[in-house]
Amino acid sequence: MQTVRQTEMNRILNFFFYKILFLFLIIAGISCSAAEEGPIQALLITGGGWHDYETQEALLTDGISERLGENIEWTIIHEGDREPDHHVSVLEEENWAAGYDVVVHNTGFGRVSDPDYVARFVEYHQGTPAVLIHAAIHSYRFAEPADPWFEFMGLQSMRHESQREFEVENIAPDHPVMNGFPERWMSPVDEVYIVERVWGEITPLARAYGEETEDYHTVTWTHEKNGIRVFATSLGHNNEIFEQEEFLDKVANGILWAVGRL
Repeated sequence: MQTVRQTEMNRILNFFFYKILFLFLIIAGISCSAAEEGPIQALLITGGGWHDYETQEALLTDGISERLGENIEWTIIHEGDREPDHHVSVLEEENWAAGYDVVVHNTGFGRVSDPDYVARFVEYHQGTPAVLIHAAIHSYRFAEPADPWFEFMGLQSMRHESQREFEVENIAPDHPVMNGFPERWMSPVDEVYIVERVWGEITPLARAYGEETEDYHTVTWTHEKNGIRVFATSLGHNNEIFEQEEFLDKVANGILWAVGRL
């Protein structure tokens, strides 16, 4: 009887030993794969009208780098400050997004009116994930038609409410981008963008109440089209929000989600 018990105990111990070893090898394999992938090659396109893009460039890249460390490397194209109708030079090139893992747009080009320019750069964006911040949502909206841009980001907004502080509500706590965020937090003075139309399917992640429209509006969402991931947030008007932990954490998660590393 003692021998039978010892045999059974040995079987159980062996089972747990090999299970733990198996899990260890999986974790080690994931870590090695992440290391082999190398740092995320991120292209930041910034500049335009209405905002302090020089300050925001530093706050954004420093804040994200603090969170992702050596896992991200930045290439920055900063053009057209105070010129909301500016055409970014790199967007005029064919296959301009090739070689980057993600393109981060923090731009104020709301008076660009050339639909061919917009359609071309959106076409060459296909294949490279995107992260869109604040006025990037309103950039190119008057290209007439701006359909390629709206379809790319999954949402259309043409205007916003007056600036004020407001509460942001986490409406997707189980989504990997929003997991661990509080149910609600206060935004510094910013703008609630009025959602006028959803193009295709989006996954709303956070919303805010518009006092002027007396309705809730999505302020953070994800969108996938043709297998390309887009993370977007309409928050980010003033510099103060680029120093807010919740905002920077959310954008960092959005970058990781967009490139499939979250």
